[in-house]
Amino acid sequence: MTSFQSACLVIFAILAYLMWVDENVTVYLTLIFKIIRINAERMLWMIRFHPRNPITNLMMKWKYDKMAKDLMKEYEQ
Repeated sequence: MTSFQSACLVIFAILAYLMWVDENVTVYLTLIFKIIRINAERMLWMIRFHPRNPITNLMMKWKYDKMAKDLMKEYEQ
């Protein structure tokens, strides 16, 4: 067993003991993990929909070009 695995096991054991002794620790850890997940999702949304993101701008340009071609075909008929 490596030292990293030993450290993780010790930390997990301490957290498990604290959760067993006091139920507020469980609620606190649940809220902490929810905050981490929400912040990660927020960062992904900010990256995805930022107006200066060249990748999403290119994808939207392709989408609009395809929509314009479809509308031109429909208009010509």
